[in-house]
Amino acid sequence: MEKIQGYDEAQAITGEYERLEAGGYICKIISAKEEKSKSGKRMLVIALDIVEGDKKDYFKKRFDEDNRAEKKWPAGAIYRQMLEGEKAAGFLKGLMTSLEASNEGFKWDWNEKKLRDLKCGAIFGEEEYEKMDGSIGTSTKIKFIRTVKAIQEGNFKVPELKKLPQKGESFEDFINSVNDDDDLPF
Repeated sequence: MEKIQGYDEAQAITGEYERLEAGGYICKIISAKEEKSKSGKRMLVIALDIVEGDKKDYFKKRFDEDNRAEKKWPAGAIYRQMLEGEKAAGFLKGLMTSLEASNEGFKWDWNEKKLRDLKCGAIFGEEEYEKMDGSIGTSTKIKFIRTVKAIQEGNFKVPELKKLPQKGESFEDFINSVNDDDDLPF
């Protein structure tokens, strides 16, 4: 075999990483911006990292270890809040109320750039996904934003594992099994 270009300089990629367990963590907002969803609806996209405990800087470490040319903040640390739809205003108000309660002096003024560096409580849950080889894996993702105090006091519930639909289960059955509070995968 002929030696491939860049082999000596390349960082070894083994696919191994320390897995984040489902639960509540104290986090800091790394960035916040308004974007469009795949369906063209407005949404607030917030990137977080853990700032306390033994998982401090968990997502920054994963980001720094990513040596792809088009590296992105780890998907599990991205929270998307829809800004359109029947319940959007209530969910956004809940998010901002949690941020105001967790950050002395912060008052939401419709400038998402001011969300950077704010602390919050984040509840992470597990969900299944299909791997490239067809097997089922699990990932840990942000499910809810709460106050820092709620996380510190253990005043939250870790969501149950979000399972993929079983083979043969209709898409309609799967959609009907998803709670109103769950984020759909599209």
